[in-house]
Amino acid sequence: MIIELKSEILINAGIRASKRNFTNAYVTKRGDSEAGAIFVKVDTLDGYAKLFTRNLKYDLINENNVVEFVNLYPEKKLQNIDIDKRITKEIEIDSDCWIVEIEDKEGRNPFQNLNC
Repeated sequence: MIIELKSEILINAGIRASKRNFTNAYVTKRGDSEAGAIFVKVDTLDGYAKLFTRNLKYDLINENNVVEFVNLYPEKKLQNIDIDKRITKEIEIDSDCWIVEIEDKEGRNPFQNLNC
């Protein structure tokens, strides 16, 4: 049986983790509280940003599900405007998605270390 944490619980945990790192976090679009897709924009405050999305994977060794946040553009440094265009397209595809913005000069994503 697959047990998946509700989107809203993950969002709240990520925002708390961000505050522990003394970075700003904002929900810029609320999605479905139960199962909405989650996109995390990490603004590095230099005109560039990273975009992450939630991915559920199964850990065969420990026989459990692991939530990870995957960088959609790991090899590229994209301008904020390009990330915003991608987010707009995602919203058109799935109006129930969540958009969270993090401001972190180091480009850290607090959602990556939630261990859930």
